[in-house]
Amino acid sequence: MKILLTGGSGALGSNIKKMIDCFAPSSDELDITDEKRCLDVVNESGPDIIIHCAAYTDVAKAEADRDRCWVVNVVGTQNMVRAANGARFIYISTHYVFDGERGNYTEEDTPKPINYYSLTKLIGEAIVNQYPNTLIIRTGFKKDGEWEYPKAFIDQWTCADYASERAPDIVKASIMKDLTGIIHISGSKKSIYELARRRAPTVGQMSIKDVAVKLPGKIYLNSDKWTKLLKSKSAEK
Repeated sequence: MKILLTGGSGALGSNIKKMIDCFAPSSDELDITDEKRCLDVVNESGPDIIIHCAAYTDVAKAEADRDRCWVVNVVGTQNMVRAANGARFIYISTHYVFDGERGNYTEEDTPKPINYYSLTKLIGEAIVNQYPNTLIIRTGFKKDGEWEYPKAFIDQWTCADYASERAPDIVKASIMKDLTGIIHISGSKKSIYELARRRAPTVGQMSIKDVAVKLPGKIYLNSDKWTKLLKSKSAEK
């Protein structure tokens, strides 16, 4: 089974590379905003599965850098899924597609993005949904290593963990050939502050109201569907 991974140098992609044998071209080798290059790389590598992790993920910067965010998250996704030509296509989406008013979102809940980054990721979902043999994985994660900020939000509730904790389930879902549509893969409910303290016990506290970009408050996902699917797969063995 041949796997092509985009975004292999990112937080999630770098962990996926450690787990599976895959072709993970650098951004110089594969510029996802270049339609012809996407076609050439996919045709040359002939993957059975494409795991599309590459994305513009700086939520705050996206508000000012909208053109770049659009080109990467929307045009880049469109280029890659078109180039897939029937290969299984895995799109890594985000819990940010929801407005965060209530939390515990299921796959059937209606997304309502409240900032530009999440809007582009939702449009990416809509593009991927038009093609067969695709899977949209909504999830949340932070990069491994030391917590990179002096403070963390006490009033943003998330299902995120660190990328190394999320990667195993992403890989499992990616290779389940009969799993298509949308699936939520997440950890337990926690505040960003609680998550940060795992790596930085003395991290300070702050509110989402302290930042200029609008952020959702309750963005934890309901991943019961995924949990039940794992149990059923395990029972089949």
